[in-house]
Amino acid sequence: MICTLIVSIILIVFTSLEFLILKILGLQYESLWSLLLFFLVYGMSEIPTNLFLSACLKALTTLDLIQSHTGLLALFFHIASPFIVLNIIDSLMTSVSISQLGILLFSLVTGLVGWLSIQQDSHPPKRGSKEFEAYEKR
Repeated sequence: MICTLIVSIILIVFTSLEFLILKILGLQYESLWSLLLFFLVYGMSEIPTNLFLSACLKALTTLDLIQSHTGLLALFFHIASPFIVLNIIDSLMTSVSISQLGILLFSLVTGLVGWLSIQQDSHPPKRGSKEFEAYEKR
């Protein structure tokens, strides 16, 4: 119960901040229901997308295909992910609209914040290292 309350508070705070930013950038909606549906669809698509991209970046780092999962490729993914998701939602939901400039600016802001938040993440072990071999043995 306590965990659900904490997660709910965190989601409400982030959703409120995203709403304020999007409203400043020109978000228009027909009703409160369409706005709630918009954020529900956005959250249900953005969170798994970011988790998938983060896992892919860590896998590429482990395979030594990229140097770091916190580099410029991660910044690109953190910006491109909300941009693509918001464009899809904007085209599918006629009751909610936002300008392309608004989507771009929102994606830049949230992408930069997301990218800065992962800068202190520990790096996954490289393939062939002793730490990686210990994981394989488990």
